[in-house]
Amino acid sequence: MSFTDDPDVERLEAAYGRYLEAWGAWMVGHHRGLAGEKRLASALVKARRTLGTLLAARRWNALAADDEAAVRTLRACLPDLDAWARPLDGRVFADSADDATMRGGTEPDGHDSVAALRRAAFDAWGQAMATLAVGSERFDRLTVTSMLAREDDEARRRALFLSMEPAWRSLNGDDTPDSSYRRLLAASAARWAGEGSPIEANARSLGMDPATVEPTMRRVLHAFREVAIGPGLVEPWDYRHRVGELARRLDTLVPLHRLREINDAHLRSIGADPTALAIGYDIHPRADRPVIPTAFTVSEDIAFRGPDGSWTPARPWVFATYAEGGIGNLEELLHESGHALHYAAIRARPAMFTWPPDQTAFVEAIADVVGWTTHEPAFLREHLGVEVTARESVIARFGGVALDVAWTLFELELHRHPDRSPNQTWAEIVEGDLGIRGHPEWSWWAGRGQLIDGPGYLANYALGAMVVAAIRARLRAIRGDWSLGDPGWYAQVSEALLRYGGGRSPRSLLATFLEGPVTADQLIANIEEAG
Repeated sequence: MSFTDDPDVERLEAAYGRYLEAWGAWMVGHHRGLAGEKRLASALVKARRTLGTLLAARRWNALAADDEAAVRTLRACLPDLDAWARPLDGRVFADSADDATMRGGTEPDGHDSVAALRRAAFDAWGQAMATLAVGSERFDRLTVTSMLAREDDEARRRALFLSMEPAWRSLNGDDTPDSSYRRLLAASAARWAGEGSPIEANARSLGMDPATVEPTMRRVLHAFREVAIGPGLVEPWDYRHRVGELARRLDTLVPLHRLREINDAHLRSIGADPTALAIGYDIHPRADRPVIPTAFTVSEDIAFRGPDGSWTPARPWVFATYAEGGIGNLEELLHESGHALHYAAIRARPAMFTWPPDQTAFVEAIADVVGWTTHEPAFLREHLGVEVTARESVIARFGGVALDVAWTLFELELHRHPDRSPNQTWAEIVEGDLGIRGHPEWSWWAGRGQLIDGPGYLANYALGAMVVAAIRARLRAIRGDWSLGDPGWYAQVSEALLRYGGGRSPRSLLATFLEGPVTADQLIANIEEAG
């Protein structure tokens, strides 16, 4: 069933749908370590080449309004999609002239490929974070992060923290201008200067004035510091311990085998059975698949509307590397499941199946609407049989959010002033706003892969936190608390917020659902519950 009366748009959109399915098939096949990767890569390149030829064949103007929006959205999505898929590195397609830099063109100095440098930096960082050494022991990044919250011996915490130093150094060396990170920063800063900041674009898409982002982020940090840290400074290896009281108490109650058990039980209880929705999970390390240093979710295919108007939903896949259980990994798994629920709910034309970059904060917020339930006292009572105070819940939930907010300020400052030292910039922010001793002798800000492969991406979690707090408060007012289950929850949320894909602006969706603008007020009120 066609979504347009324009035959050229119909052909273009069909080609885009085939590209998305080839992209999803390669992403899933590659990250699962399946046989036939060369065949999948060849199909992906072929689909992208066909799409590029159609895009370049005409000027896509004088279209009907819906078709114009569809073409604009698919073109906006292409750079990020192309950048994720290794088989497309360095390739030039018929439509590539205007955005070659995003897909393996050159940096401003005309020598190094940005895509190749970004890929190499991410791979080196990811490999280092997968093999962290503490004496004779070996851990991965997620395991060390969770251990920092649980370990009571300060010297041991310091050793765990510094085990990540080789990964920091792989990215930023001695903090000199020729480090991989600072070369990538120069490229992304030039792009932001010419095209605008993705952080500002996402704020605008949510209905926020971009000029309010930095002062709002500082308000959030100051609120959290007041309830969780106090007036002094904590060492960076002590921060997760300070905010990790809940993890220390409960992590042993969430062994590795219970992650999926609790995740699936909760999804079923809100009317989103992962088996019925055909959600795939590949979340444990094994030798026959690539290193996956950062959890993510993709869709293997797209939603398809048949001739009779009925829909075949997309099939999402969640990827992660969980070597142990714990509350933190459970929250991340539920967050990724939130992304999967979003994909599974989409009922939109192919051009709108993906979200343009300025809707990323909204997409991350939707995932956290699911993920934040992890710390609800009623949820923990139901699944772990324990009682949790409001203070424990709030500090555990927002300890990670506070770091995302700090990274947002970090990237904004460095992209304004790319010649500044990242180490010094980070030290000033975490000491001045969050209460963590800065230690500019180390590049310890380099703890998240998104800083490499998605400049500005971490701000989506920070901006999204305001949206999550507002959506959850509104849902609670409409339906009550769903921590113990609500079989109609997923259907209502899908209808109100999820089914549109990139077809409706977050500003419009949120204004209707929230009956007002997005602000930080609900988020700060949630934080102050711990006071």
